[in-house]
Amino acid sequence: MVDTRSERESEVRLELPTSGQLLGALARNLGIDDHRLRSKSARRYYSGRLEERVKESSRQQVIEAIAAALTDLGLGPSQPWVDDVIPQPPTLAEILGWHALNWDRLRAFLLPRMARIYPHDMHVVWRAYARFAMIDLALRLAAYLRITGSPLAALEFLDWISPDRRGRYLNRMRNSAGFSVSAFSEAADVSTGSVEAWLYRNVRPTDESLTKIASALASKLEPSQWTQLHAELKRLYWTSDVAALLENYVGTEAMMDIVRRLRQYASQLHHILDEGVVGNERRHDLVELATLGAQSRQSEPLLAALEVLESDDEWKEDLSATGSDWIGRVLRVTLDVDRKEVEDLIDETDGQILKRWNIQNLRAYDHYRHSLELQALGRFRDALTKVAKAAELDPMDPVYHYSLGSAKGYRGAGNGDLALVEEGLQSCWLAVSLDPNWISPWTEIGWLLLRTGRAPEAVEHLKGVRPGCGPLDARYYHALGTALSLVENHSGALEAFEYAFELNPDDPRIAVEVATTALKLGDRFKFNDFRKSARHLGVSEKWESLLELTEALEQHPPRVSLTKLQEIAALDAIIARNLDDDSGYFRRALFHFENEDDVKAITDLDAAIRINPVNPDFRLFRGIVHAYMKRFDLVIEDMTKVISLRPDDITALYHRGAALGEQDAFDLAISDFNEILRIKPDHVDALRGRGDCHRYKSEYDQAIDDYAAALKIDSKDFLLYRSRGAAHRMKVDFDQAIDDYDTALKIAPEDSLSYRFRGDAYLGLGGYERAIADFDAALELSGADEVAYRSRGKARLLIGEVDLAIVDFDAAIECDSESAEAIFCRGIALQIIGDEEGANRDYSRARELGYDDPEG
Repeated sequence: MVDTRSERESEVRLELPTSGQLLGALARNLGIDDHRLRSKSARRYYSGRLEERVKESSRQQVIEAIAAALTDLGLGPSQPWVDDVIPQPPTLAEILGWHALNWDRLRAFLLPRMARIYPHDMHVVWRAYARFAMIDLALRLAAYLRITGSPLAALEFLDWISPDRRGRYLNRMRNSAGFSVSAFSEAADVSTGSVEAWLYRNVRPTDESLTKIASALASKLEPSQWTQLHAELKRLYWTSDVAALLENYVGTEAMMDIVRRLRQYASQLHHILDEGVVGNERRHDLVELATLGAQSRQSEPLLAALEVLESDDEWKEDLSATGSDWIGRVLRVTLDVDRKEVEDLIDETDGQILKRWNIQNLRAYDHYRHSLELQALGRFRDALTKVAKAAELDPMDPVYHYSLGSAKGYRGAGNGDLALVEEGLQSCWLAVSLDPNWISPWTEIGWLLLRTGRAPEAVEHLKGVRPGCGPLDARYYHALGTALSLVENHSGALEAFEYAFELNPDDPRIAVEVATTALKLGDRFKFNDFRKSARHLGVSEKWESLLELTEALEQHPPRVSLTKLQEIAALDAIIARNLDDDSGYFRRALFHFENEDDVKAITDLDAAIRINPVNPDFRLFRGIVHAYMKRFDLVIEDMTKVISLRPDDITALYHRGAALGEQDAFDLAISDFNEILRIKPDHVDALRGRGDCHRYKSEYDQAIDDYAAALKIDSKDFLLYRSRGAAHRMKVDFDQAIDDYDTALKIAPEDSLSYRFRGDAYLGLGGYERAIADFDAALELSGADEVAYRSRGKARLLIGEVDLAIVDFDAAIECDSESAEAIFCRGIALQIIGDEEGANRDYSRARELGYDDPEG
């Protein structure tokens, strides 16, 4: 009999990812780096936290960024559509967006019914959706091939996308070019070992190596084929990486079957479309099919033709459903069948799953399953009652006691009820006594000890896990790392967190833990690597600040292994027992800060400082929170105290310098930045800050020197280019300014301020048309911007478009009713068109607001 305790207990935490979580994993695994994927909105989308709403426009930006990267990697059309008569076929972004939307619709339907799907059957849901997605993509792909006149040979790469077959494909290309392995390695300028790894051990070449491979092959075949070969190789390798991700969810055999059907159906449809779509509207119909896929009115006869050719029952059933009925089809092959099985299995003693799980007490099991449904609906109190009844009816089943202990611990920690947490501990110990070799209750005990502030005891317990337990999972290593971190064993904690992330690479909490611990150990490389992973998994901007703060603080950041409410509730209870616990106030302040409740964070930090007024870390953190609240006087006060206690504290010097700069005390700010650069000459932010101060003091050459020094350290920082461009522009060196803004926009093509500032530079050069184009772009990206409207109005006024200039000045005044310059400029425009009364009214209002006429 197969023992599946881990399957049963995992149902307590069964989750179905959102489209944002899936796309975030895709971006991370494929190494896609785009500024649009690092925004706050993108992180919210990746996180999958439904309580944090993401605007449709922000969601679309993320999808467009990923689609653009995939297109660059050879997975999308590289040539723009130029036919003015035929409608535009769908972009890769539109197709990704369509499937993301439909996946989220399916997920919304599934969530309340998750208790009806067993963990070991979750691949059925994935596979059902993947089959439908491939049918939809086959329709779109075949139509697109027909529209563009591409041959079927364009699909050949789909036959080779598994890791082992892509090596064989490369080997075939090598043989066709007449290279021996050693000659190929020499031509590609790589070691023979690397080539053998690509050909025979399924190792993926780097992007740089793919370029070299394409050049080597083209040199023997046809030099003009380099671009085609390069695109083909990128398409092959990146598609096989995507297939490997898919394989994790649906299994190897199903993945290969799905890809084969995509190739088969697209090929069959390529021929069927000759007969199925004819007449004068042929190209319009093809574009409609490429745009709507399975929801197109053209799809039904095409899918019916495929259904006739198909012998596999599952694929035949999928082909029989079209249009908006797709979600019903997915549910029929998953939930409807599974729901009936569940009901039968609960009622019948000889049910397959009841046998596999060796369930003796059907009434207990019924209560347990009901508790899972209640949890899915958010009814945790009722769920606790149900699982307690299951444990009462079948006291010898460890799963029920473990689930009861988890539920009590979760609820107790969330409500600050430490007595209930202790009851949870007892239930988990009972589960351990009933099955000593099961890792999950051992791990849960460790977490519950941590929730009650017993880190040393948690370390001892987790390290003493019974040797027969296993396999040790991500949750175990996460708990061990948290406990070791809390007792200051950071090297041991880092090792444990890395194990956890290796076992569960899609958990943002673990990525944060690795980054935080690496930073405390001074491992900047590992810190940056895992911070990037955390970004792609939806970590908030405030967590970025907390990660950086860890470098200066001796205290630990909050443990994200617990929910915010759980940790705060536990800290409430700890502080209530000891009102002089400065560490408790500090830790709770960290959680309030991460939860964007800065006022509560300040209140707790005030309490910690009253108890321990000479702790520099407490004041340092309070100063940082004040900086977020733009209370610069208080930032300066706190950081000055920190510096008196720790004169070389770079973080305190930087924040005081930045606050002094905000108050126009530029010389004092420069003094702080100088001190930082004495301690750490490569401190980019200090160079930037000093450069800003020189720029505001009109010391433009010194500012430009500082920005240039910072760019030698970080040449990818578009803000430095933008700031240096501003210094050049203020120096009236407009050509140099434009060069810097050009570079900034290459790195961050959606930075509205770079467009606006470049427009100002063109305005200074008299390039009014180009200035207007930049102001247009700035307004499209930023929306209402008083300065951009006002500047565009000036440019339009200078080329004689007076009416349009007035429209812009009106828009600027609507953004800021006290924009004296916009009001005065509108007065000039009104005077030009002969509205003397309106012009005089605007001149008077501008002077009331303190505007001096530059002409006197």
